[in-house]
Amino acid sequence: MTQMLNAQILRGGESLRTNLVAGQVVHTLATTETTAGGFGAVVLESTIDRQPIPLHYHEKEHDTWLCTRGRLSVWSGDECRILNDGDFAYVKPGDVHSYQCLSPRTQFFGVVAPGGWEGFFDMAGEQWAGPGLPEADHPFDFSRMGPAMGRFGVNRVEGAQYAAPRNGDATDRALPEGPASYFLQQGYGDRVRVQGHLCTTLLSRHISADMIEIRTVEGARGATMPPVRHRQTHVFAYLLEGEVTFAVGDRNVTVHAGAAINIPAGTTYSTKIVSGSGRWVLTSANGNGLSYLDKLGEATQTFTPAREAGKPVTAGQHDLSDIDARIVS
Repeated sequence: MTQMLNAQILRGGESLRTNLVAGQVVHTLATTETTAGGFGAVVLESTIDRQPIPLHYHEKEHDTWLCTRGRLSVWSGDECRILNDGDFAYVKPGDVHSYQCLSPRTQFFGVVAPGGWEGFFDMAGEQWAGPGLPEADHPFDFSRMGPAMGRFGVNRVEGAQYAAPRNGDATDRALPEGPASYFLQQGYGDRVRVQGHLCTTLLSRHISADMIEIRTVEGARGATMPPVRHRQTHVFAYLLEGEVTFAVGDRNVTVHAGAAINIPAGTTYSTKIVSGSGRWVLTSANGNGLSYLDKLGEATQTFTPAREAGKPVTAGQHDLSDIDARIVS
């Protein structure tokens, strides 16, 4: 782990801590302490789950899944979808939900807000230092699970029925108009072109009741984002594909897929894609800072990286007076 000013860089394969919970390996990448209370972020890996986790709900937590490998089923209310690479699901507080990993190697990136709930994996599981997933017969102490569920508000719903999984349809290709749980197929969501990048909203602050925002950013070699600084918005990046140089504070660090970059408010940051292409997730809390992407860009349904470079964005070029973001010269 590389410390950079008040920021944190976790290179691919590194984590703040790793736990084994009922056969699933959970890598904690961000916590309430590292995101100013905004959210926790994990990457979970598993082989085929024998059964879904129990149907349950949270009173205040917002739960998300972004499938990054394999397949998993996510239940929400009376619906269930099979998520493949790039598919997304969001469940708002109070809605009954569950998930099950379906392929021999499934992985997803998940954010839970507000922060703190990631401590469930510490309490329910055991520290894990293995090179991969455990053997099928690896023992697990389930006596920790009940107390952890009680401590972190995992409210089981006894007798609830699991809906039949399905692949989804056109209804999973647009964001809801207001707070609601939903599924979103890969590539869909509100999209804007920004400085040679395609920025796609997976979860807006409007939907999450101003709790968090999640977007993906992608582009081709050489695409750069201007230096930006937020007064109160906390930003966290997780690299999905490629090789990208992040300038954070006064340091430049080139990272590969699997890296996580924690960027506190007040820290200037920018990016440059140095591989053939790159794609990452941005999650923010405590402000509307990611809305600067909408100010700098324009809405689009299509994206051709070779035609999208455009002119560099400079300070004062756009009115960001109502956004917690400033372009830094």
